[in-house]
Amino acid sequence: MPNEQVLLLTNISKSFAGVKALDNVGLELHRGEVLALVGENGAGKSTLIRIISGAYQQDEGEMYYNGQNMGKMVPQRSLELGISVIYQELSYLPAMTVAENIYLGKQPKKFGLINYKELVKNSKGILDMVGLSHVDPETRVVNLSTAEKQLLEIARAYARNISILVLDEPTSALNDVETQKLFSLIKSLQAQGKSIIYISHKLDEIFEIADHVQILRDGKSIIYSPIDKIDKNEIIRHMVGREISEMYPIKERPIGEYILEVDDLTGDYLKGVSVKVRSGEIVGLYGLMGAGCPEVLESIFGYKKHGSRTVKVKGKQWEIKTPMDAITSGIAYVPSERKTEGIITVLSVIFNITLVTLKKYRRWFVLNLKKEIEVAEAWVGKLKVKTPSIRTLTNNLSGGNQQKVILAKWLDNNPEVFLLNEPTKGIDVGSKVEIYKEMEYLCNAGCGILLFTAELPELLSICDRVYVMFEGGISGEIEKAEMTQDTVVRKAIGL
Repeated sequence: MPNEQVLLLTNISKSFAGVKALDNVGLELHRGEVLALVGENGAGKSTLIRIISGAYQQDEGEMYYNGQNMGKMVPQRSLELGISVIYQELSYLPAMTVAENIYLGKQPKKFGLINYKELVKNSKGILDMVGLSHVDPETRVVNLSTAEKQLLEIARAYARNISILVLDEPTSALNDVETQKLFSLIKSLQAQGKSIIYISHKLDEIFEIADHVQILRDGKSIIYSPIDKIDKNEIIRHMVGREISEMYPIKERPIGEYILEVDDLTGDYLKGVSVKVRSGEIVGLYGLMGAGCPEVLESIFGYKKHGSRTVKVKGKQWEIKTPMDAITSGIAYVPSERKTEGIITVLSVIFNITLVTLKKYRRWFVLNLKKEIEVAEAWVGKLKVKTPSIRTLTNNLSGGNQQKVILAKWLDNNPEVFLLNEPTKGIDVGSKVEIYKEMEYLCNAGCGILLFTAELPELLSICDRVYVMFEGGISGEIEKAEMTQDTVVRKAIGL
């Protein structure tokens, strides 16, 4: 067990507009250690790591690096010390190549110019290490999938001379295979004496990778423990301040007739995909990175061009070329990238909730603001959205509450079908349970759900059927009774 202390924070406090985000929090990190930092959204994890990176400065408290008091950290000093933070909201330059992003600011040069030959060569080695061997280093980042962009961030951090690596939900867009590759990389870094702060809502990962766990709740440090001295139920209880006896509360319910029928969906990558969803049914999509699961949802919703011969909603055939066509047909889509595709962060909760249905609250050219406020308040109450006000900017909400606002936006339009693209990505345990309950509510109201998730436990626990994808096509359809991790994974790798 590592014992040489590399980072120490004592009595760290931070307030925003009079509200305490951190209240006398301490943190201790040792060389070659993986410290899991867990807590619900809004617990203070992001504020704490921003103080470590120098993006924020603490109001009170001290920070020590290798025993030296650092005072208030600034980003440049943090980078010089080898502290690298990969935030949940990814940062990359989409118009530049993969190789250029990996070595941004550290490009190899020859005669004062960038040596692209060496840049590409060095990038290939790092891409292999992080599970991106299939990606050409000269590919522009805009063409990568969300999961590939996540791994690219890790590749860029690995290319730097890091001493401390902070990973904020690093597997949120990864499936089991990519996650295991990441864990191998983390163990390799540990062997080199690097220290890792690992933030994740996936508790199974924490027990597999961490040495210690620290739990935050409401801006305070609740408990710090060796990972082998605590169990999952205890972590959940400390995180949410209450018992959660059932992680996946969705019960059996009546399944009706087919509500969504898609036949022979084709596109740039998809190969004749056909899926069906009944009312009251939760149907899962699963596949390894690049299999085409997100593309199926995006194509059905008209977000991506497709060559489907038939898309039927409640037996009626529709020609869906744009998202507006899909909305008119009764289809709703919840994207995996909340802040860039699901909400408008600079607008309030009320405007985001009524965004799709604004015409309902308009008379001629005048909005009925009173009615709009009543509806927004009703959905905030029904979905238990934690927000100071419906006028609060959605950017100030936690990830789980942002997801609820997106659900409210679509629920206000009374859709028949929900397409959910990783609906619980990057949200905490308590919020996940509430999202599952909302999915159950949708099913009991007669909706059908087609969802993609990279989390196998989630897939196996909440889905009634699963379509498994491999290289752009359906490799298998598995009913609930035959649904096991082995059967799903075998289909996902083409067996």
